Amino acid sequence: MLLACVCSTGSFALAAENITPVTLDPAQGQVPVQPSLTLLRDPTSALTLDDVMAASADFHPLQGKEKSMNFGYVRDVLWLRLPLQSLSTEEQRWLLEFEFAYLDDIRVFVVHDDHRTQMKAGLSYPVGEWEIVARKPVFPVQLDAGEDVTVYIRAESEAPLVLNMRMSTPNAFNLSENRVVAFLALYFGMLVALGLYNLLLFITLRQREFLIYTCFVLTFGIAASHMNGVAQLTLSQFSVHSPYMVPTGFALAATLAVLFARRFLWLRDTLPMWHRALGFIAVLWAFGTLVTQLVSPQRALEIMSIMGVLTTISLMSAGIVAMRRKVPAAGIFVFAWTLLLLGTSMLAIRNTGWLPSNSLTVYGMQFGSATEMLLLSFALAARFTDMKRQKEKAQQELVRTLVRQERELEDRVARRTRELEEAKARLQQIVHKDILTGLPNRSGLAAYFAEFREKADARQPVAVMLIDLDGFKPVNDEFGHDAGDDLLRDIARHLQGALAGDEGIIGRLGGDEFVVLLTGFAERSEVTDRANDILRAIAAAKVTRDGVSVSVAASIGICFGYGADVSLKSLVTRADHAMYEVKRSGKQGIFVSKEDAELAL
Repeated sequence: MLLACVCSTGSFALAAENITPVTLDPAQGQVPVQPSLTLLRDPTSALTLDDVMAASADFHPLQGKEKSMNFGYVRDVLWLRLPLQSLSTEEQRWLLEFEFAYLDDIRVFVVHDDHRTQMKAGLSYPVGEWEIVARKPVFPVQLDAGEDVTVYIRAESEAPLVLNMRMSTPNAFNLSENRVVAFLALYFGMLVALGLYNLLLFITLRQREFLIYTCFVLTFGIAASHMNGVAQLTLSQFSVHSPYMVPTGFALAATLAVLFARRFLWLRDTLPMWHRALGFIAVLWAFGTLVTQLVSPQRALEIMSIMGVLTTISLMSAGIVAMRRKVPAAGIFVFAWTLLLLGTSMLAIRNTGWLPSNSLTVYGMQFGSATEMLLLSFALAARFTDMKRQKEKAQQELVRTLVRQERELEDRVARRTRELEEAKARLQQIVHKDILTGLPNRSGLAAYFAEFREKADARQPVAVMLIDLDGFKPVNDEFGHDAGDDLLRDIARHLQGALAGDEGIIGRLGGDEFVVLLTGFAERSEVTDRANDILRAIAAAKVTRDGVSVSVAASIGICFGYGADVSLKSLVTRADHAMYEVKRSGKQGIFVSKEDAELAL
């Protein structure tokens, strides 16, 4: 084993010594450098340039990193050695440019025969202190005619360490960088337009999903601008930006994307299970966003990457299910978000080192989100076109109506008068009736009691039962409000049947509370018998959901009084107190108000 290690170390050292320098020919413009790079890891972060130069035998070639130098999340400091050889016949200025802008600390040492040059760049330093002010690390290398130099690169970062680099002439660098900057300017301009457009829609239509989407675009754009180096270059060149802007920004954007999907796809009404699932994910993501501010930047980036992948899976799944259920605009949602979600996933997976760094994985998120904006803009344009067509149709109908109006004025006035009278009658009915059950409501009960007091003898007794359903809330929670409403209607029918032929009235106070007013009885036992009938009637009422028969029980409080001496409010209050005696004793039963326990009838 020891012999194998020695042989392996010797082979690496020999391979490092045989590395061919990068030959720089100005005619090429851009020259790849990966094949000539050798690597030395510094786990202690303590090595200096002199230490590294003395340990030249410890450098080894890059195994498997020839095309993409994505080291992922690493804690070691990486030293790279790059030999350069100028083929120019005159002094030439070259630029060592890094592809990835989101790097913390990059230091470059150019070792000439008679002197050394040290430079630094990265998020740990204000852009104004960089040797070349740019959105990504770029270092000038000045070479004399035919000169050989060795460049040592010290790289350290909390973010994924992606060290793709190349040597470029100033003209070639300016050309390629201007293309990227133009693309990024167009991209962020589209994001601003999308955000302002959705904000305007929110102000106009008061639809919350537009506000959520505006916030999503804002946070997504801020995070993307920091990741691409645009924010550091444009906002402040003389301060160090927080390393948490990218992970926290993208984590918050993922949270907002989940909230937007819940409302855009109408999941509350169409897919309640998915609505609850995405609600749980949104809460979890909000907590994850907070956690990104409490852990190290590297851990925050790892959390962001995991959230990006899981958000892709959950939103795509919800969108596909909604599309199968024929939810309006679900197909547009899936198609528009597919590119953005896939681009974000590629970025997250690339950050783990599982995918190589290239234009697709680096800028896939920008391509996807820009395409998404265009698709949603087309969808909104189609929606407004449809609204315009409906408006024109309504205007044409209005013109035809106005033409007929003069001939039909008398008939319309008469018809409107009848409609108003019918509406007035319906309104009177609504005022005194509970809409759900058709029973008298609180106003209807009050009207009945007032009429009873006017006609009744001064000593004519009246009994009030306050009925509160036991176990009704779990029905709503487990089977939904539709099941609860159906059960209330069935209970109302059974109560009417149980009290058929009695003098009195049954009404609904609201929720799961009913009130019974009984008159024309001679003995208190008649009232308690009716209360027992009511208990049986309520127990017999039921609804069926998913093959499960659902029913409830009730607690009844009873009080007595004389019509001329009491108010309905006081009777209901006393019955309510009696009902709570049943609740305290274990629910489902009857209790007569203590004040009436010895009432003689």
